[in-house]
Amino acid sequence: MSITPSKGSAVCTHERGLGTTVCVHCRYEARTAARARRKRLLLRSSAAAVVMSTLGAAGVLSASAIRTYSSSHHTARRMAEAPPKTPVVLASAPAPTVSAPEPTPIVTSPETIVRSKPPFTPVVPQGQSSLPDGPTAVRADSLVTVSFDAPMTRTRIPAKFERLVRTTLPAVYGRSIDSVLAKIPEGGIARQGDLVSELPARGIRIPVNAEWTIALYPETRPGHDGPLVVRYRVSVVTKTE
Repeated sequence: MSITPSKGSAVCTHERGLGTTVCVHCRYEARTAARARRKRLLLRSSAAAVVMSTLGAAGVLSASAIRTYSSSHHTARRMAEAPPKTPVVLASAPAPTVSAPEPTPIVTSPETIVRSKPPFTPVVPQGQSSLPDGPTAVRADSLVTVSFDAPMTRTRIPAKFERLVRTTLPAVYGRSIDSVLAKIPEGGIARQGDLVSELPARGIRIPVNAEWTIALYPETRPGHDGPLVVRYRVSVVTKTE
């Protein structure tokens, strides 16, 4: 009986049974060889694909880098070649001129002028002058100092000092002051405080009208039994002074 070699084998050396025309072993070997060839082909194809992908990615990156460099280069070149821009200065509007309001003239009525003057002015002349019964008066503008440092006139007794004030004030300001003194009750002048310790600093107030008052300050000097009132200062002032 002749032996028919299996497909893909030049010479089949395997033992086959009677009536077998195809060698099983040769067919298996042929399938194994074909599988190996396909595997090698796939490996080659995969390697080629990887190489192509790598080359493609590298090409894309290179092209992007080239475009970026070219764009930056052209931009820098355009900026260098562009003429410098002249700054635009906005002219500010001149500030409006505000004229100061004209001062309102103060119109003084005659009544105001009359009220602004003191109701009494000294009638004694400037400097030193003598008063009746011995006291002397020294006038310095509107301030008059009346001195009475004599044994019969200097005192520390409030009633005696008040009688002296009522006697000498008309000689300083004139007889028109009698109406003012008449409104003050007896004792209302010297008893406004202690004659020796308080009134020389605080002073005595004799009201004239709603705006003016007579300010009188006793002055003392040391005596054998204590301070003695020997003079007083007097002036007509406003009630706010």
